[in-house]
Amino acid sequence: MGDVAAFLFQSQRAGTAVFVAVYGYTLLGQASYLLVLGTSLQKAFFSVPLCLPTAVAIACLALLLPTFLVRKLADSVILCFVNSLIILGVVVIALVQAGQRQPVCQHTFLLAPGLSFMTALGAATNIIYSFSGQWMYFELMDTMSDPEDFVKSFVIAGPFMLTTYLTVALLGYGFGAGSGDLVASMEYGVWLQVAAALLFVHVLIVYLIKSVVLARFFHGLCRPVDVEARSLKSYLGHGSCGVGILAFGFGVSNAVPFFSQLLGIIGGLMAGPVSFLLPISFYLTALGQQLEKGRHQQLGTGGQQAELVCGEPSESNEDESQDTFESVDGDDGAGGDGSCSLGAEERHGLCHLALSALSSLPLWEKGVITVSIVFVLLTMAFGVAEEIRQVIALWDQLGGPFTCHALPAPSRPACE
Repeated sequence: MGDVAAFLFQSQRAGTAVFVAVYGYTLLGQASYLLVLGTSLQKAFFSVPLCLPTAVAIACLALLLPTFLVRKLADSVILCFVNSLIILGVVVIALVQAGQRQPVCQHTFLLAPGLSFMTALGAATNIIYSFSGQWMYFELMDTMSDPEDFVKSFVIAGPFMLTTYLTVALLGYGFGAGSGDLVASMEYGVWLQVAAALLFVHVLIVYLIKSVVLARFFHGLCRPVDVEARSLKSYLGHGSCGVGILAFGFGVSNAVPFFSQLLGIIGGLMAGPVSFLLPISFYLTALGQQLEKGRHQQLGTGGQQAELVCGEPSESNEDESQDTFESVDGDDGAGGDGSCSLGAEERHGLCHLALSALSSLPLWEKGVITVSIVFVLLTMAFGVAEEIRQVIALWDQLGGPFTCHALPAPSRPACE
């Protein structure tokens, strides 16, 4: 995504900004996984007084050795398959337990009591986070020996994720599990311990998979020559990046020790732009450049597009057959180092191209894009503000950052 941004917007700074956004978002997401690991340990050992900072620290220790050893996504294929079965087991156990209890209320509501514009947008930040893994697909394809096979896996993974989310939401609501997660509503007992232990293993694997992506990225920034090496020095470099990620996640997860609110803040601030706004801007800019190229060809100007791409303008029509998305790391850019600068006039030109591309789309597609942009911007502003308000309120009720935050009683809603 960073390379595409640098090329389309003719600015290496734009590419760097996208790199920071994507990997910064993932780094914060790792903190939310550590928070789940800590609360899962508390539930698995509910009879033992276990403070949250201690539980998260234990989770970090459990991840320490795998962080050093697992260095490629290809090494985790079997883990991913087993992980799907594990989370399926957690869902089944939690739903069966919820279904065996008498619902608190004998009726349901079309709209949640007390629902407001702010609370709805606050909840929407979690929805955005839940369905914002698209950027990860490029990382997965990049490590595959046959990237075209990714479509085959997504044909299975996509419906599986959608079905699981809907099942949890609809049945959980119907069984009166409440606004929290299913495991949080389970009564203390053996089945809670089993579900919590499975959830711990599941999130451990999820953390490890995404940690591989992050550690490889940071390792490449610090020591690019060591990324693919298998020497002791290379393993230590990769592992050191992983330890840094763990330390950062430990701090964030204890600073905002409330899972739903932490996920909402991350999702509202980062997931929306990374997974919706950036791809839309890439698409419209690329489409606008393609339309402009077609107009140049119709006018007989050949492949001269100095205003559209970095580097020197083409002098022959043969260059038009080259792949548009060539590397931005080469030595043929206008700046001589693969980068190029973009002045105010050029930026205005790119905006004009994007608007031109938008106007060329069918009406339904314009509507989808417009609604997506407005929705994401609303969640970034009002949704995040609501999540922050809830965090402050919970600090007052349950304790501030880095306090004990012992395991609360099972959460089930009151009928009123």
